[in-house]
Amino acid sequence: MNAVRRVALITDFGTRDPYVAAMKGVIASRTEAPIVDCTHDIAPFDVWQAAFYIRAIARYWPDGTIFTVVVDPSVGTPRRIVAVDSAGQIFLAPDNGALTFVIGIAHSVENESLFLPNGSTTFHGRDRFAPVAAALANGLSIEQLGPRAEDLVRIEYQPPTYDRGRVEGTIVSIDRFGNLITDIERIRIPFPSFAMQSPDIIRVSTTYSGEGPFLIIGSTGCVEIAVAGTSAADRLQLERGDRVTIVPA
Repeated sequence: MNAVRRVALITDFGTRDPYVAAMKGVIASRTEAPIVDCTHDIAPFDVWQAAFYIRAIARYWPDGTIFTVVVDPSVGTPRRIVAVDSAGQIFLAPDNGALTFVIGIAHSVENESLFLPNGSTTFHGRDRFAPVAAALANGLSIEQLGPRAEDLVRIEYQPPTYDRGRVEGTIVSIDRFGNLITDIERIRIPFPSFAMQSPDIIRVSTTYSGEGPFLIIGSTGCVEIAVAGTSAADRLQLERGDRVTIVPA
């Protein structure tokens, strides 16, 4: 049984302007596949945020999903559009690091017959991504998009290190509540109880409650820094990209 195809949109367009609606119109006019809004609230031009957003959600989506990612600060330049087949899911995106954590077989999207005629150099989301996503939803094979693509662009990122007495990682995301989400996976911390150095945080909680800053294992399975009822980012003056250290408690 073939997987049901659906187009899942991830953009930095917001919803005030006509951009998302125009993309949806192009897709809907070419396929009956469902169109799903994952988010249009990626910060403008923020490829890093897009990459970690994709990493956080992709595993929960079924085969047949065509993730159409338009966070494209270099639109109109010679940067490639690529499509990656990853275990039954397809990721369509500019080759700018948004697919850093996607593993699969990549193709460069060069079949111009799929694009809208007389397209704009400033809106590839509507003129290229949308019709290509629709074609894929209708069953076009990824091989028909263009040749294999090697050496995709990756964001600059230092993965966490897990030593017996010390774990080092990075704050990779700040959610809308101000929780500081790290890339340190609880399951890989090699000691049963732990604390954080710089900032010094000893308390570990299982809920977003209690006094002062605390550590919690969030829904991603990674260590988060939180403060109940307020923004930990503002309270502790920490930012995405800051390094953190976990030690035995």
